[in-house]
Amino acid sequence: MSRLALDLAVLAVLVAVVTPPPVSAAGKYDGSASMVCAVSSVHECVATGRCQLRTAGNVNFPGIIRVDIKAMKMSDLASEKPRESAIRNVDHANGRMILSGAEGDRGWILLINEASGAMSVTAAGDGEGFVMFGQCALP
Repeated sequence: MSRLALDLAVLAVLVAVVTPPPVSAAGKYDGSASMVCAVSSVHECVATGRCQLRTAGNVNFPGIIRVDIKAMKMSDLASEKPRESAIRNVDHANGRMILSGAEGDRGWILLINEASGAMSVTAAGDGEGFVMFGQCALP
């Protein structure tokens, strides 16, 4: 292989690696459309270090929520008395969309994998913490 051909090959690889992906390559769970997310497991921990597996209903969290980034809110879809929570911050990092806010006396962070829709949530209050996992889908 000639020196020119080698230089061109190296340049092509560098362009492919350094060039950011087009906007259309963003994940489908990037917040551009509202989504519905279901909580599949909840772990509740108290300040003494004791943790136990619970359900969303047992700890007063919605089991099914609509996440609407454009409206900056999350809505409870599973209860007879619907609740909403404002999304105070949205960030994107390494293929993850990270939302945060507060409701009552608890603060929360919700992370959604932009490619798969897998969801992880943490919430904390005085002397208690929760870790929840679930899956989001586009309606």
